[in-house]
Amino acid sequence: MTKAHAWEIPESLLRNLEQTPVDLPIALLLRHSVRDELPPGEAGNEVPITDAGKDIALKLGQKLGARLRSLHSSPLPRCVQTAEAMRLGSGGDARISESRLLGDPGVYVLDGRLAWSNWETLGHEEVMRHLMAEKQALPGMAQPDEAARVLVQSMLSSAEGDPGIHVFVTHDVLVTATVARLQGVHHASDDWPLFLEGALFWRSELGVYVVYRDIAHLVAPSYLVPSSGLSP
Repeated sequence: MTKAHAWEIPESLLRNLEQTPVDLPIALLLRHSVRDELPPGEAGNEVPITDAGKDIALKLGQKLGARLRSLHSSPLPRCVQTAEAMRLGSGGDARISESRLLGDPGVYVLDGRLAWSNWETLGHEEVMRHLMAEKQALPGMAQPDEAARVLVQSMLSSAEGDPGIHVFVTHDVLVTATVARLQGVHHASDDWPLFLEGALFWRSELGVYVVYRDIAHLVAPSYLVPSSGLSP
């Protein structure tokens, strides 16, 4: 079970949301809300969010209110449940669109069974280090830079033309790897997202802003142009 904790919406997310432009489409790549511990040695795909997780997701939806324009989710239950609680909290009726770019298996995975062997042989921290820092793909996985480009392009395209917050509920692996690839930062495990913490992305005339915790980084427009056949 998850240890007792007074769970709250992470301060970094609230602070960054306050500073985002209100007249532009903003993509929020968000880790799902609080869940219990995963079974040892298992992916734990069916582990749901807890009552505390539902509560803080509801509160985040309330804070976003009418700014919440769309919801997208990994198909896994804890992500869909997070999106549902946010929609309820917002008071709106945004449709929740499920996307396998966000999970099951996610944009960084091409072959789920083969990719899981990396976690079994290398361990979670080494797989994460590879996704953040290495150029070549691990067995069963996509080339990380290309995968990050595809995910960000897909999010920004989905949000285009509709000012407000567009939420993409996913898992810590995808948030960490995508932020690291775009910001050029190799995050230590302490910098991986907490439950219901995420990164914000939006286009400007100069490129794409990527904001996570205390780092705001501007990515040149050319970075998001795919250079291979990988596509959403």
